[in-house]
Amino acid sequence: MPDPVAELRGSFERFRDEIDSHNDKRERLIKASRDITALSKKLIFHLHRFSLERGDAATSSQAALLGEAHTKLQGIYAQLSQLAQEEGLVSDHDRPSVAMLRYERYVGDSIEEMVEAASFLHFLEHRTILPYEQMQRHFCAPDGRIVVHISPLRYILGLCDLNGELMRFAIDASASPDPMRIIHQVLHVQRTIYYTIEPMSPLLPDIRKKQTVTLSSIRKVENAAYTISVRSFEYGHDPQFIRDFVRRDLDTVRTDDYDTM
Repeated sequence: MPDPVAELRGSFERFRDEIDSHNDKRERLIKASRDITALSKKLIFHLHRFSLERGDAATSSQAALLGEAHTKLQGIYAQLSQLAQEEGLVSDHDRPSVAMLRYERYVGDSIEEMVEAASFLHFLEHRTILPYEQMQRHFCAPDGRIVVHISPLRYILGLCDLNGELMRFAIDASASPDPMRIIHQVLHVQRTIYYTIEPMSPLLPDIRKKQTVTLSSIRKVENAAYTISVRSFEYGHDPQFIRDFVRRDLDTVRTDDYDTM
């Protein structure tokens, strides 16, 4: 006769092994996610070296910087894809795998940061928003399988974070030969992101919090546009002076002084 005590012990040992395996995978994913997040942040810092001192026309130094940025971004794509393959997150079809849906929360932050970096690079090259389909295409196998699923929510949250980088880019552009054109490009993208996402804000707390920060970034860029177009006549048109003045002026801006949209 089967020993019920042995069977029960065997069941608990299997449960133990399954829980240990889950915890080990979770820890590996969290650690790898931190590494990918750090690489994405470094890429963003690299992109902020993009110089507009000679206007918006491409120069050899800008081309070299963007080329290096693409190399870094491809490395991030490769690292995330390798992680998904090693941890069994790859789907067998054109939909996310069960394992990816189960463990997505542990790599979600790195995906958001990667979307932010990729979107910033796309903006510098095209002055437009990186489409979701183009982002997901980097993680699709030739046979249609999804290697890494970029959920629409992670993509949206990454775009929300992009607004802060666009704000910094616009402020740095205040010393360029044609700052208002660049600021208008930034504002167009920022407002497009804000107003497109805003209907979802009451439903999702994560988006609602980021929308508040997005509105702050938009207001700061608008304030910079005012300073450049109006107050530069009072203080002269020296580009470096204008940029320093804009930065000092932004330090005095309180976002809560503005009414919400």
